[in-house]
Amino acid sequence: MKSMTFKHTLSILTLGLMGLAAGGAQAGWDQDHDHRHGPVFKQSQNFSQEINARQEKQMQRIQSGYRNGALTHREYRELMNQQAHVREMERRFRMDDGRIDAREFKRIDHALDMAGRDIRDEKTDRQARNSYDHHPWYN
Repeated sequence: MKSMTFKHTLSILTLGLMGLAAGGAQAGWDQDHDHRHGPVFKQSQNFSQEINARQEKQMQRIQSGYRNGALTHREYRELMNQQAHVREMERRFRMDDGRIDAREFKRIDHALDMAGRDIRDEKTDRQARNSYDHHPWYN
């Protein structure tokens, strides 16, 4: 009987927390009702927008390099994995309090700098996918 009550209470508590999380995600950051944390959340929102813009631009560079043959299959996969690593880093930083602080932003920004440098290096390394004198699996 006690285990059923515990399970029932736990399931209700879990559903309640999920509802709070979903409501918070839909609430939007621009509606700043808590004035004590307003500037912190605005700063985190600005950090997020900058991160997302840079990631989007890097994804476009990777995809265009793959389409025009400047990136090999292996290079494309490695660069996409690097982008996934940056997204995972951002997700982990958000897990604790739902925002990104200046220290976390600096780490993500550095990771994006490294990714951008790798994209540039791979696109200009003069390897060509499906070049005429090599089979595609050599590249």
